[in-house]
Amino acid sequence: MRRVVITGIGAVSPHGLTSGDLWKGLTEMRSAIAPLSAFDPVAFPSRIAGQVPAFKTMDYVPKSYRKATKIMARDIELAVLAADGAVRDAHLATRGVMETFGGKKPDESWFEVDSRRIGCNIGAGLICADLNELAAAMAPAKGEDGSLSLKKWGKSDDPTKPSGMDLLTPLWLLKYLPNMLACHVSIIHDTQGPSNTITCQQASAGLALAEACRTIQRGHADIALVGGCESMIHLMGLMRWTLLNRLTTQGNQQPETACRPMDKAASGTVIAEGGSVLIIEELEHALARGGKIYAEVAGLGASSSARGIAGPDPAGEAMAVAMRKSLKDAGTTAAEVQMVIPSGYAIASHDQAEASAIQHVFGSLRPEIVPIRGSIGDAGAGAQALDLATAAMALHHQTVPGVVNCTDPIDSLNVPQQTHAAALQQVLVSTGSIAGQNSTVVLRRYQ
Repeated sequence: MRRVVITGIGAVSPHGLTSGDLWKGLTEMRSAIAPLSAFDPVAFPSRIAGQVPAFKTMDYVPKSYRKATKIMARDIELAVLAADGAVRDAHLATRGVMETFGGKKPDESWFEVDSRRIGCNIGAGLICADLNELAAAMAPAKGEDGSLSLKKWGKSDDPTKPSGMDLLTPLWLLKYLPNMLACHVSIIHDTQGPSNTITCQQASAGLALAEACRTIQRGHADIALVGGCESMIHLMGLMRWTLLNRLTTQGNQQPETACRPMDKAASGTVIAEGGSVLIIEELEHALARGGKIYAEVAGLGASSSARGIAGPDPAGEAMAVAMRKSLKDAGTTAAEVQMVIPSGYAIASHDQAEASAIQHVFGSLRPEIVPIRGSIGDAGAGAQALDLATAAMALHHQTVPGVVNCTDPIDSLNVPQQTHAAALQQVLVSTGSIAGQNSTVVLRRYQ
């Protein structure tokens, strides 16, 4: 079977706009969670978030594509940034890169790609419409009783004034379709290979990676852009997670200590935004062009708890099934895994289910458990993508990041309190979405 490796990493997170920023923030054990500033959250019980620093999307697309940024929702913009970072890190001269350099490669170290052999699989979440834009359009469609009048929405009573629908651009809907993340990335970089969008909440990126890996293993592509991005920082996202009682309400005064993953004092998660795009590549193809190899994608697993949004299976059995599948796919055992990156949302019931799953699979073994939510929060469909980027960089640098805000681990888990060097051979990334989908990936050090 064709082997698949990671040759480029782009990451956008509350720590910064690059994978280097993410790695620096994690290894320095800093929390990037702060008071929510994107809008005024005064009426909400949780008023903190992990926010990506300011950027201009036009700086990350070719000049010929800048007009398209007008129909990019925040989630799309994050994916475009992450993909740009990934192709540049991998030194792939895609169309997007070549246009930036006048139609040629930046230098001879860059590999000019065959667009027909590149795929694109990106996980996405439920993109929230711009509420200010939508409210402005609904205002003239107000009925006599104050409710929305579909008649006025489609046709104004006053022929000199626009209807509600007229106030929305004809391309309005294209900003909010989940597949638009992969769509824009594919157009910018001219990826003509197999493409798909996975919408399974926090587990999206691992499932997207699995599909892209199988595409490469079947010989239908040599390279793929893979990952997931989402912004949960909007009124609807904050309201949704508040009503579901998922958020901590104890950290408004000290946001940097609010999110406590896998800790006995966990009181809820924190909304965030961000994500990562990885370049995965067939091994011989990467070696032939002299590509930098971060890690090998060794094993993939998936399952579902079938319990839905109500809560995870407290026994963690479905999560354990996914872990065992990925270990079997990798041809390895739990004893050969040195580090596990779990979801670690800091939601007590979910954390306990994950701890139970780890106990099912690892028993008396003591791999290091490294959740990163305490440092950056929960970025929805971008969550596992950031975990995968972290795992690949940990293997590459042979370093385990210390965990932020887990000083009293549940079930006596082996959670590192300091960043340290380690002989890492295999890292297991296990993500259970809030709705019950589970995705597990084993990454292996390439030697």
